[in-house]
Amino acid sequence: MSRVTALLRLEAMETMRAVPITEYRHRRLSPRPLVVVPVSMAGEAGAPLAAIVGQARHAPTLLIVEQPRDRVQRFEFTADLGREVMGHINSCRIDRRNKPKTRGEAQSLYTDAPQILVPNSGGIGFLATLGRACRFRETGGDYPVPAGVPEFGRWLTFLADSAEQAGTSMLMAVTDLLAEHWATGQSGLEDRNLASLMAWIEPPTGTSVEQAILDAEDPILWPPAGPVTDPNFDTKDLGPALRQLDAARAHGDHIALAAARTELRELLSGQINPTWRMMWQAIALLRGIPEAPRVERRFTNDREQFTYFSDLQDSPDARPQPARDGAVAAARRLDRLERALADFEAATAMDDKFVLADRRSVGEAFAGEVIDTEPDRTVLSDKNRATLRPLITLRTLDPTRLADGTELISPHMPDGHKATIMSTVWEGSASIVTIEVNGGMGTPAKPNRSAVPDIGRRIAYLPNPGWRPRAVFPDRADTPWTHTDAEAPDTDDGVIPDDAHAEEWGDDD
Repeated sequence: MSRVTALLRLEAMETMRAVPITEYRHRRLSPRPLVVVPVSMAGEAGAPLAAIVGQARHAPTLLIVEQPRDRVQRFEFTADLGREVMGHINSCRIDRRNKPKTRGEAQSLYTDAPQILVPNSGGIGFLATLGRACRFRETGGDYPVPAGVPEFGRWLTFLADSAEQAGTSMLMAVTDLLAEHWATGQSGLEDRNLASLMAWIEPPTGTSVEQAILDAEDPILWPPAGPVTDPNFDTKDLGPALRQLDAARAHGDHIALAAARTELRELLSGQINPTWRMMWQAIALLRGIPEAPRVERRFTNDREQFTYFSDLQDSPDARPQPARDGAVAAARRLDRLERALADFEAATAMDDKFVLADRRSVGEAFAGEVIDTEPDRTVLSDKNRATLRPLITLRTLDPTRLADGTELISPHMPDGHKATIMSTVWEGSASIVTIEVNGGMGTPAKPNRSAVPDIGRRIAYLPNPGWRPRAVFPDRADTPWTHTDAEAPDTDDGVIPDDAHAEEWGDDD
């Protein structure tokens, strides 16, 4: 935790009210997201109990499994849920246009991408587990599943994998979104409770934050926001209701069966509806935060991934993702996630002064006053030609932990401005940082004066993630036997090639 975040949490604790920690919202919110609140039985991993799903607050669809331990009923529930989710996904697979590229040919992309919102990270885990349970199933043979279930499983796996990547907005937990924009006086673990988090940000009218937090911990007033029910509810209410339904079915009593089904539906509706209403309240809060300028670029990346995977599913050789990654595929995934995280952190700091301040407090960026410049400095290039390389000297009170040679970008300079740390000298509590400008400065004959700030101006710098070529990993034949698994193919099926994101920061040469 950074110094700024720690201070804001202390402020929230002292005032008993959540404190905003960003100037902008750094995730896209679709005009019509698909909200899904899944629920499973406590202690029954992979046994769905119910789900409420919909794209409008006042028009939800409640799906229920009458016997979660029954395999047939589980997959019938999955097929019903799949029809709702796939309807949303397919609505984004209609309009397609060319996206001009700076390298190569134009790329045809869908103009929209799906967005599914769940209450917390447990909801993402539930959908990931459901995807694994479905994508290898067959619609024929000895144990068939309803049509569409395998395809639904592949899409769930794709969405769950995308949720691991920083900055994407196709599958998101609302608690994570809220925690990105508000600091509370509770722990990060408690921030995963949607009711508790909302109590800090916007308590119910006429209720204090303290009372709202206490109410959020009461499973009767605020049932768990999924994916697992409260064990006491399972014991006192759900268990007897399921047994009553099973008994009515066994005796063929249609009247008792209808009554038991109605009772079960009312029970589960009472458990899940409070979370449904709170989800839309949280979405309304998030819409009130202005969207950051670079969100549109990340949405384009989402559309690229969505288009790539959609085309893969439409191809004749479409197949489910492997059960687990091989050594090379796992390394590629890790590399992809690390690069996406670096890009997201840099983009949010470039857009948002509060995020930038947070990075400055831990030495991952710095800001200071320009005390000297050499705008006409030139050096000899490899081809023995004079190249313009201005110098900027800043005095900063921020902790400076960036090494010499670190490439930099600045939110206060024109696009294309790039620089490199030449040296850092400490003078008491201050640091004197000398920076060489090596991007956007023009030529000796036509220098770009705006690339060199005036003396006395305050500017900030942070590390430039830059464009990086795709990492090179060994072929499967060259992988050591200690890292080889015959059952885990080293493929990246369903993952967009890394070089598709090359335009985020541009080429460094």
